[in-house]
Amino acid sequence: MPQAPSAPARTDVGRQADLAAIKKLNQKDKAAIEKIHQQDIAATLALDPVALTDLWTEDAVRLGPDQPAEVGKQAIRKSYERLAGFKVLSYVPETNHLTTMLDGWVVEWRYFTVSYVGSAGGEAKQVRGQVLGILKRLPDGSWRCFRVMGV
Repeated sequence: MPQAPSAPARTDVGRQADLAAIKKLNQKDKAAIEKIHQQDIAATLALDPVALTDLWTEDAVRLGPDQPAEVGKQAIRKSYERLAGFKVLSYVPETNHLTTMLDGWVVEWRYFTVSYVGSAGGEAKQVRGQVLGILKRLPDGSWRCFRVMGV
């Protein structure tokens, strides 16, 4: 995973726009989005391919640097399964940078820091990256990742 540059300082105006967008969410949606964020943390720390795949819609697309697009939930799962042997030591997403509510959609960008070991006995590495994602509300009221691009 590539190292992203440090985040620029947020302007007060930008932060106010973020807060206004978050206020558009009803309590049920806020709770459901927080639930998927917590599921993301737990699944990433466990590096559980099934739990990680459950975070995505069937027609999801994930874009990353220097690799082809992963189209569909099964392609994303295969990507997670290739991480066998990795061990995640810590994962800290910062999901409060931007959340904009559209009807049934949330657009958010966030930073994350992850520490991991690539193989048994390997050296621990730390990476900071950023993600732009679109979450989709499903008919049952839950939210899933629909489109995600990360660097």
